[in-house]
Amino acid sequence: MGEFNLEDIASFSEDNAVLKDLCDSEKVRVNLLCMEEGQTALEDTNDQKVVVIINTGSGSVVTEGEQDVEEGTLIVFESGETRSLKAKTKLTALVATILKG
Repeated sequence: MGEFNLEDIASFSEDNAVLKDLCDSEKVRVNLLCMEEGQTALEDTNDQKVVVIINTGSGSVVTEGEQDVEEGTLIVFESGETRSLKAKTKLTALVATILKG
C-alpha cells in the first residue's frame, strides 16, 4: 500500500506541467499532475483510457469543445479521444492511465 500527502509531494515548473509517479503496475499508472496557470497536459495520452480527478485549482478540458473543470471534478477520457487539460489557475490532479493489454 502507498500513502501520499498530495500537498507535500506537489511541485511545479514554470516551463512544463509536472507528473509525479504514485503507482505504476501492469494495468494502471497513477500520477499527480501539477500545472501552473496556462499550461496544458494529457495531449499525448489519446490511445489510452484516462481518468482525471481535479484536486486543486480550475481549468478546462478540451475535446471536441471546451468545458470548465474545478476541484472535485471527475473526468473520464475514452481511448482514441482527442483531449487536453488546460490550467486556468495553479492546478493539481490525480491522473489514472489504464494501460492496454
